[in-house]
Amino acid sequence: MNRFYCEREGAIIQALRGGALGGELEKHVATCAICADTLAASEFLQADTRASQVDASAVQVDPRPAPVLPDSDFLWWKAQLARKEMAVERATRSIALVRRISYLGVAAAGLWLVFAPGHLASIPSTLRAHEIWPTSPFSQTAGALTQTALFLGAGALVSALLGSLYLVRQEK
Repeated sequence: MNRFYCEREGAIIQALRGGALGGELEKHVATCAICADTLAASEFLQADTRASQVDASAVQVDPRPAPVLPDSDFLWWKAQLARKEMAVERATRSIALVRRISYLGVAAAGLWLVFAPGHLASIPSTLRAHEIWPTSPFSQTAGALTQTALFLGAGALVSALLGSLYLVRQEK
Protein backbone atom coordinates (compact mmCIF):
# COMPACT_ATOMS: atom_id res chain seq x y z
CA MET A 1 0.00 0.00 0.00
CA ASN A 2 1.07 3.55 -0.56
CA ARG A 3 2.20 5.69 2.31
CA PHE A 4 0.18 8.79 3.23
CA TYR A 5 2.68 10.51 5.50
CA CYS A 6 6.43 10.89 5.89
CA GLU A 7 8.40 11.08 9.11
CA ARG A 8 10.53 13.90 7.73
CA GLU A 9 7.63 16.11 6.68
CA GLY A 10 7.74 18.04 9.97
CA ALA A 11 11.48 18.68 9.58
CA ILE A 12 10.90 19.97 6.03
CA ILE A 13 8.15 22.34 7.20
CA GLN A 14 10.41 23.69 9.95
CA ALA A 15 13.28 24.17 7.48
CA LEU A 16 10.99 26.01 5.03
CA ARG A 17 9.82 28.32 7.81
CA GLY A 18 13.46 29.01 8.64
CA GLY A 19 14.36 29.93 5.09
CA ALA A 20 15.78 27.10 2.99
CA LEU A 21 16.21 23.35 2.99
CA GLY A 22 19.55 21.75 3.82
CA GLY A 23 21.36 19.43 1.45
CA GLU A 24 20.08 16.26 3.11
CA LEU A 25 16.47 17.44 3.08
CA GLU A 26 16.74 18.48 -0.60
CA LYS A 27 17.90 14.94 -1.47
CA HIS A 28 14.98 13.53 0.51
CA VAL A 29 12.46 15.82 -1.24
CA ALA A 30 13.79 14.61 -4.59
CA THR A 31 12.95 11.00 -3.69
CA CYS A 32 9.80 11.38 -1.54
CA ALA A 33 6.53 12.29 -3.28
CA ILE A 34 4.85 13.30 -0.03
CA CYS A 35 7.59 15.77 0.87
CA ALA A 36 7.72 17.03 -2.73
CA ASP A 37 4.00 17.86 -2.45
CA THR A 38 4.65 19.63 0.85
CA LEU A 39 7.44 21.66 -0.77
CA ALA A 40 5.23 22.58 -3.76
CA ALA A 41 2.41 23.74 -1.49
CA SER A 42 4.85 25.75 0.63
CA GLU A 43 6.39 27.43 -2.43
CA PHE A 44 2.91 28.27 -3.71
CA LEU A 45 1.91 29.84 -0.40
CA GLN A 46 5.20 31.75 -0.13
CA ALA A 47 4.77 33.10 -3.66
CA ASP A 48 1.23 34.18 -2.82
CA THR A 49 2.46 35.88 0.36
CA ARG A 50 5.23 37.68 -1.53
CA ALA A 51 2.75 38.85 -4.15
CA SER A 52 0.40 40.26 -1.53
CA GLN A 53 3.22 42.01 0.35
CA VAL A 54 4.59 43.81 -2.69
CA ASP A 55 4.24 47.56 -2.33
CA ALA A 56 2.30 49.20 -5.13
CA SER A 57 5.06 51.81 -5.63
CA ALA A 58 7.95 49.36 -5.76
CA VAL A 59 6.88 46.45 -7.92
CA GLN A 60 9.57 43.82 -8.11
CA VAL A 61 9.37 40.82 -10.36
CA ASP A 62 10.41 37.54 -8.83
CA PRO A 63 12.69 35.69 -11.30
CA ARG A 64 11.33 32.34 -10.13
CA PRO A 65 8.05 31.23 -11.71
CA ALA A 66 5.21 30.65 -9.27
CA PRO A 67 4.64 26.95 -8.65
CA VAL A 68 1.42 25.52 -10.00
CA LEU A 69 -0.76 23.36 -7.78
CA PRO A 70 -2.76 20.47 -9.20
CA ASP A 71 -6.46 20.80 -9.95
CA SER A 72 -8.69 20.84 -6.86
CA ASP A 73 -10.83 17.98 -8.21
CA PHE A 74 -7.71 15.86 -8.55
CA LEU A 75 -6.65 16.70 -4.98
CA TRP A 76 -10.13 15.81 -3.70
CA TRP A 77 -10.07 12.51 -5.61
CA LYS A 78 -6.63 11.68 -4.18
CA ALA A 79 -7.83 12.42 -0.65
CA GLN A 80 -10.89 10.19 -1.08
CA LEU A 81 -8.73 7.42 -2.53
CA ALA A 82 -6.30 7.71 0.39
CA ARG A 83 -9.21 7.52 2.86
CA LYS A 84 -10.54 4.36 1.22
CA GLU A 85 -7.09 2.75 1.13
CA MET A 86 -6.59 3.51 4.82
CA ALA A 87 -9.96 1.93 5.60
CA VAL A 88 -9.08 -1.21 3.62
CA GLU A 89 -5.69 -1.45 5.34
CA ARG A 90 -7.32 -1.07 8.76
CA ALA A 91 -9.93 -3.72 7.90
CA THR A 92 -7.41 -6.26 6.61
CA ARG A 93 -4.95 -5.82 9.49
CA SER A 94 -6.61 -8.60 11.51
CA ILE A 95 -6.63 -10.93 8.52
CA ALA A 96 -2.89 -10.42 8.07
CA LEU A 97 -2.34 -11.14 11.78
CA VAL A 98 -4.29 -14.41 11.59
CA ARG A 99 -2.33 -15.35 8.47
CA ARG A 100 0.98 -14.83 10.29
CA ILE A 101 -0.22 -16.85 13.28
CA SER A 102 -1.31 -19.70 10.99
CA TYR A 103 2.10 -19.69 9.27
CA LEU A 104 3.74 -19.95 12.69
CA GLY A 105 1.44 -22.84 13.61
CA VAL A 106 2.22 -24.72 10.40
CA ALA A 107 5.94 -24.13 10.92
CA ALA A 108 5.74 -25.39 14.52
CA ALA A 109 3.84 -28.51 13.39
CA GLY A 110 6.38 -29.10 10.64
CA LEU A 111 9.29 -28.77 13.04
CA TRP A 112 7.56 -31.12 15.46
CA LEU A 113 7.13 -33.71 12.70
CA VAL A 114 10.76 -33.36 11.60
CA PHE A 115 12.36 -33.48 15.03
CA ALA A 116 10.03 -36.08 16.56
CA PRO A 117 9.70 -38.78 13.87
CA GLY A 118 8.85 -41.47 16.45
CA HIS A 119 5.43 -39.91 16.88
CA LEU A 120 4.60 -40.52 13.24
CA ALA A 121 5.27 -44.25 13.55
CA SER A 122 3.15 -44.48 16.71
CA ILE A 123 0.03 -42.96 15.11
CA PRO A 124 -0.94 -46.03 12.95
CA SER A 125 -0.18 -48.46 15.80
CA THR A 126 -2.33 -46.41 18.18
CA LEU A 127 -5.15 -46.33 15.65
CA ARG A 128 -4.77 -50.07 15.06
CA ALA A 129 -5.18 -50.72 18.79
CA HIS A 130 -8.59 -49.02 18.77
CA GLU A 131 -10.97 -50.79 16.48
CA ILE A 132 -13.19 -48.53 14.45
CA TRP A 133 -15.69 -51.23 13.47
CA PRO A 134 -16.65 -54.18 15.63
CA THR A 135 -14.98 -57.47 14.82
CA SER A 136 -16.83 -59.64 12.47
CA PRO A 137 -16.22 -63.03 10.94
CA PHE A 138 -14.81 -61.11 7.98
CA SER A 139 -11.65 -59.89 9.73
CA GLN A 140 -9.96 -59.10 6.44
CA THR A 141 -12.86 -56.82 5.51
CA ALA A 142 -12.61 -54.94 8.81
CA GLY A 143 -8.87 -54.41 8.29
CA ALA A 144 -9.48 -53.19 4.75
CA LEU A 145 -12.16 -50.80 6.00
CA THR A 146 -9.79 -49.46 8.66
CA GLN A 147 -7.06 -48.87 6.09
CA THR A 148 -9.54 -47.27 3.71
CA ALA A 149 -10.83 -44.97 6.46
CA LEU A 150 -7.27 -43.94 7.32
CA PHE A 151 -6.47 -43.34 3.66
CA LEU A 152 -9.62 -41.26 3.11
CA GLY A 153 -8.98 -39.27 6.30
CA ALA A 154 -5.41 -38.49 5.21
CA GLY A 155 -6.72 -37.50 1.76
CA ALA A 156 -9.27 -35.16 3.32
CA LEU A 157 -6.57 -33.52 5.44
CA VAL A 158 -4.31 -33.04 2.42
CA SER A 159 -7.22 -31.59 0.42
CA ALA A 160 -8.07 -29.19 3.26
CA LEU A 161 -4.42 -28.12 3.47
CA LEU A 162 -4.19 -27.48 -0.28
CA GLY A 163 -7.51 -25.61 -0.24
CA SER A 164 -6.41 -23.38 2.64
CA LEU A 165 -3.08 -22.66 0.91
CA TYR A 166 -5.02 -21.67 -2.20
CA LEU A 167 -7.19 -19.28 -0.18
CA VAL A 168 -4.28 -17.54 1.59
CA ARG A 169 -2.05 -17.15 -1.45
CA GLN A 170 -0.96 -13.63 -2.44
CA GLU A 171 -2.80 -12.26 -5.43
CA LYS A 172 -0.79 -10.43 -8.05
